[in-house]
Amino acid sequence: MIEVNQLGKSFGDLVVFRDINLHIRSREIVVLVGPSGSGKSTLLRCLNGLEEPDAGSIRIGDAAWDASMDAASKKQAIRHIRTLTGMVFQSFNLFPHMTALENVIMAPTIVKKMHQKQAVEIGESLLAKVGLLNKKNEYPSRLSGGQQQRVAIARALAMQPQMMLFDEPTSALDPELTGEVLSVMKQLAAEGMTMIVVTHEMKFAREAANRVIFMSDGKIQEEGAPEQFFVQPQTERARKFLRQIEGTPETE
Repeated sequence: MIEVNQLGKSFGDLVVFRDINLHIRSREIVVLVGPSGSGKSTLLRCLNGLEEPDAGSIRIGDAAWDASMDAASKKQAIRHIRTLTGMVFQSFNLFPHMTALENVIMAPTIVKKMHQKQAVEIGESLLAKVGLLNKKNEYPSRLSGGQQQRVAIARALAMQPQMMLFDEPTSALDPELTGEVLSVMKQLAAEGMTMIVVTHEMKFAREAANRVIFMSDGKIQEEGAPEQFFVQPQTERARKFLRQIEGTPETE
C-alpha cells in the first residue's frame, strides 16, 4: 500500500528527518509517536504532497513520487497521490461561510465533478457515519470543536480515499470532545481503513494500532506492536519518552 524509501526533508540548515523507510500494508493502522519536533507531522505532510521531500521516494498504491523526477512529473505524481489520501489536521480548517454539508460536498463536486445530487447523498451518509446528520445545515461557528473535527473527517472521506492521514486530530480538544473524535477513528479502523495517525493519545495507540512507530531526532528509533512498544520498548530514548508521557519520575 505505502512504500517510503530513504526519505529526507530539511528546512534550510534544519534537518527535520532523514533516511526514513516505511512499509505500510493495506488496512493497517500505524500510529506515529514521539517528542515534539521529531518530524512526525512533516512526514505526514510529505506523504500527502503538502511538503516536498529533498530526497527519497514515495509510493502509495499505483502513485509514485521520486526526488529525481523532473518538476512536471513530480506535480503529476502529487496530484495522483492526493486522490488516494485523505488528511485531517490539528485545526479543523472548515470554511466558515459553508454549512457542515456544504463543507463535505465541496471537494467531490469541484475536484471530481460529481453531480450535486450524488454528492449530497454521499455527504449526508458520511455525516450520519460521524453522528452529525442532524447538524448538516449548521455553520462551523455553531458546532463544538469535536463536532467540527468530525465534519473534517467526513470531508476527507468524501473524496473516497484509499488511506487516511491524521495529524494530531485531537490536540485542540478537551478530553470529552477528544473521545468523540477517537470513537469515529476507531470505527474507521474497525471498518478496515488504512490509517497513519500522529497522536499523543497513547490509549488510542494501545487499542487501535497494529503498529507503533517511535520517532525522535528526525529518525525512526523503533517500531513494533503496541504490546511490545508500551510494555518493553527496545531503546532508552523510547523508555524516556514513555516515562514522560505517563508522568513517571525519572530514575537515576
